Amino acid sequence: MTKHINELIASRRALLGGLVGLPLLDLSACATPPASVAHGSGFASVAATNADTITLPPGYSWRKLIAWGDALFEGMNDAPDLNALTRAEQERRFGQNNDMLAVFPAEYAFPPSRTQDRMIMCANNEYITLELAYPGLSAARDVTAAQIEAMYAAVGVSVVELLNTRDGWRVVKSGANGRNRRITPFSPVEFTGPAAQHPWILEAGAVVNAAEPGPANTIRCGTGANCAGGLTPWGTYLTAEENFDGLFVGSLPVDVQFADPALALDASSFGYPGFGFAEKTPRQFRVDENPRGPSLYGWVVEIDPYDPTSKPKKRTALGRKKNECATTALTRDGRVAVYMGDDQRDEHVYKFISRPHFDPANRAANSGLLDDGQLYVAQLDESGGGRWLPITLAAANAAAEAEESPIRFRDEADVLMRVRDAARLMGATPMDRPEDIEALHDENWQGQGPVLIACTNNTERGFAHPGNPRRDDPARPDKAQSNLAGHILRLDEAGGDVGALTFTWDIFAMGGDPSAEAPSVRTRGGGAPAFISTSFAGEPTTSGARFACPDNMFIDSTHRVWITTDGSDFVFEDCNDCVMMTPIASERPRPIKRFLVGPVGAEICGPLMAPDERAFFCAIQHPGANNVAGIEFSTLRWQGEAPTSHFPDGGDAWPRSAVIVITRDDGGRIGD
Repeated sequence: MTKHINELIASRRALLGGLVGLPLLDLSACATPPASVAHGSGFASVAATNADTITLPPGYSWRKLIAWGDALFEGMNDAPDLNALTRAEQERRFGQNNDMLAVFPAEYAFPPSRTQDRMIMCANNEYITLELAYPGLSAARDVTAAQIEAMYAAVGVSVVELLNTRDGWRVVKSGANGRNRRITPFSPVEFTGPAAQHPWILEAGAVVNAAEPGPANTIRCGTGANCAGGLTPWGTYLTAEENFDGLFVGSLPVDVQFADPALALDASSFGYPGFGFAEKTPRQFRVDENPRGPSLYGWVVEIDPYDPTSKPKKRTALGRKKNECATTALTRDGRVAVYMGDDQRDEHVYKFISRPHFDPANRAANSGLLDDGQLYVAQLDESGGGRWLPITLAAANAAAEAEESPIRFRDEADVLMRVRDAARLMGATPMDRPEDIEALHDENWQGQGPVLIACTNNTERGFAHPGNPRRDDPARPDKAQSNLAGHILRLDEAGGDVGALTFTWDIFAMGGDPSAEAPSVRTRGGGAPAFISTSFAGEPTTSGARFACPDNMFIDSTHRVWITTDGSDFVFEDCNDCVMMTPIASERPRPIKRFLVGPVGAEICGPLMAPDERAFFCAIQHPGANNVAGIEFSTLRWQGEAPTSHFPDGGDAWPRSAVIVITRDDGGRIGD
């Protein structure tokens, strides 16, 4: 049975638990790229297609860099037997459903050189679904406890060394002294910052460590549900835990909810637990046995890619939420700002500013920067301005009292654990699923002021919020449409300083069709007709190619914005998800070009270029998750249907998520 469009787009990603059971703003303060390259005139926009491959402009080629199950270490079989993957095997192989990508020079330097022949890549492995996990499984109920344990080991983070050879970039398998590794929900991690000793963490950590004993002062909860993230000037990787509710199954005990109403509210806010085979699931992920287990997730995790023996650190000062990203830039006085989106309908945008300053001459001295600072949440106003509200214990409790809410916070740790509640009470602006955030910065990491926020969509009708428009349908002026196609918001920090506490905002681009001849289009999957306009306040924001549901972004050295989509194919049924490009400094309507179209059922994630910008990397997530009619493979699989995609291996191969690398055939710079 075909699902309704609202069901499909609300959360395109299937969750593990459910399947294991103002005017145009001035850019004069920024360096303006040369006109000859600013508009990306070097490639022709790719036509819409539903092909089960990577479609690129003429003169470009792609190849697989690494895919789910590929070996990370010497002496291992390259070709994985997906039916035989155990936890131990998966902990030594590339994870499933890769999302965010980041690359680091093989040897740390600040600022890094633009010429690199060896790099370290970090990739998020967000989730895994049963229907795409084991090709030989006949029925979902036949999955074993060992297979479910291996599925948990398929998520987290993969760290992979890369080498640029005569034939292009390739993966280097690690030997005894290599730096490849997997960080999974079973790995030891350290909790740091103000909420590290929160009672929920202590209780849940005891349950986890009883099931998975580990080194002192760590909890073997690792990381999971890793979506986007970021990298720091001191050469560490920030991975953001998002839909962690899908890690947990079972039923939250009623007596626990009565004894701890804050926990019941937390479960309602985040949507845990999911449904699944609780009796086959590792104990620490069963909420009946570990009711406060979800408190161990929803954090930003810092990983040192240079030291494979280092323990990842969950930086609690950045707050717990469904983090989509953790993008850094330096303030004018040298502190670090971290931007984060909470990817759920009507959640918020956050910024953390450290108190200590970044030391470019002493990498080790920066190790505690993310434990000491102030967390803020964005409040936008109708006039096109806004401010960052400091989230403090006093402010949160005062707001609760003013609202006559029964919610109260015990201490700073409790505010950070339940930061969603604090932000909502304090009057933060609800957003249309804020996903990736990119802050324009120079080669020394200093922020330049403009900040772009990808708001993927909001499929619920309702009131528009500042910075989050609803679409007026001329055919039905009494019925405002939901923001089905999403948009990109732009903030300009006061004085061009990412450390500022005020900003102005504008709509950078509306997703949709700038060339639509009719006010309404019918979406895939039987959804009701939807008005897909790219106009805001009566002014078209884009021209050229159509797209919907912006997700991840990358800004290159000439300030072109590369945008991936997640769910665009459910709005425009004749084209799979894509990579789009537009220059940040262009006037509206901004010219949009389609650079890449992915395979059937796939979401495109993690756009990134090599330092010399002669190679473009991106993640192809969940190929085959739906067919060209929009029917989910989770429905088709157990009816005996074959996969709807065979990417990346072709033929009749089982689909696997993968990282691909794209180059120009003449070896030139991408996009020129």
